[in-house]
Amino acid sequence: MRKKIIMKYILIFSTALFLLFAAFNCKSPTAPKQNNPPDTTSSNFTWQVDTIGAEGSVLYDVAVINDTLAYAVGELFPRDSTGKADQADLYNAAVWNGTIWTMIKIPYIYQGKVIYNPIHAVFAMNANDIWFDFEHWDGKQYTQSPALFFVAYTTKIWESPDGSQVYILGDRNGLIAYSPDYGSTWQQVETGTTLPFQDIWGDGGQVLAIASSHNVATRQLYNLNGNMATAISDSGLYYVFGGLWFVANQKYYIAGDGVFVKSSLSQSTWYRYPLGQVASYYSNAIRGSAINDIVITGSYGDISHFNGKSWIEYKQLINTEDRLLSVSIKGNIIIAVGYRYIDGTHNYGLIYVGRR
Repeated sequence: MRKKIIMKYILIFSTALFLLFAAFNCKSPTAPKQNNPPDTTSSNFTWQVDTIGAEGSVLYDVAVINDTLAYAVGELFPRDSTGKADQADLYNAAVWNGTIWTMIKIPYIYQGKVIYNPIHAVFAMNANDIWFDFEHWDGKQYTQSPALFFVAYTTKIWESPDGSQVYILGDRNGLIAYSPDYGSTWQQVETGTTLPFQDIWGDGGQVLAIASSHNVATRQLYNLNGNMATAISDSGLYYVFGGLWFVANQKYYIAGDGVFVKSSLSQSTWYRYPLGQVASYYSNAIRGSAINDIVITGSYGDISHFNGKSWIEYKQLINTEDRLLSVSIKGNIIIAVGYRYIDGTHNYGLIYVGRR
């Protein structure tokens, strides 16, 4: 698995920096007003936690389509006849039917041959419109549409509701691929950074992406418009980012070494929630189905939910061996995925399912 061994040490270093900075951060901007939030949703979720795959398995991303269909992607290995991981038999996804998860293989055609590569990102509009990295499923078949300049692993995908824009982020060299025609052609977005991109979201005609690196503890926020990227001030943000989510002109959230919020991009700085008020550990991902239905996940199986009035952190789920890398919320279902250490080095794929 890519970077599996060093990820544990990156986490320890990042968490140490996070706590150190919090201790010396003596002044914070005023918390933004709630802007008359809608009626609250419920934070009363029942959780089921499962591992999937044998040693070496990991899930990088997840998309909930409805309460009986979801996809998670990554690297999954079955067990051989001796009970050990069969590293030669790669499954790159798992599908959920509302009850059980089944490991599957999504094919890729290379030089006329079918091969199976790890998949790092998934984005679903519905059951018949799903992106698996640069491969698109239309309900009947997969169509490959690689961008030849994209020499990187994918990290996240976002598609506009009408399908007229597709963005795919890369984990190195500031790479973003943009398609104005549903993946038929791709253009490289000139970002002016070499940082790896971590997350992207769009709403109300706005598309934002964040780039960040644990190696240099820096970050950059961008506004995307077609194949153009414009840097946005990161005043009030510090250290590194894991994810972002927003409702245009109402609330903007960024999560990573802390959870930050703005009511408008024109505000001079970001407000940071006090340590432990929202999430106690580093946050890798944030998603919402509405401004009053937001979930954050991260290190140690840390999950927090916002119901429109208050945040709740499910501390009963905390497990120091768990790392949640991605999360998706749809209706009354939350699914978070990642990996669980089993001996400090090896790991299984990990899935948290929350039902409301």
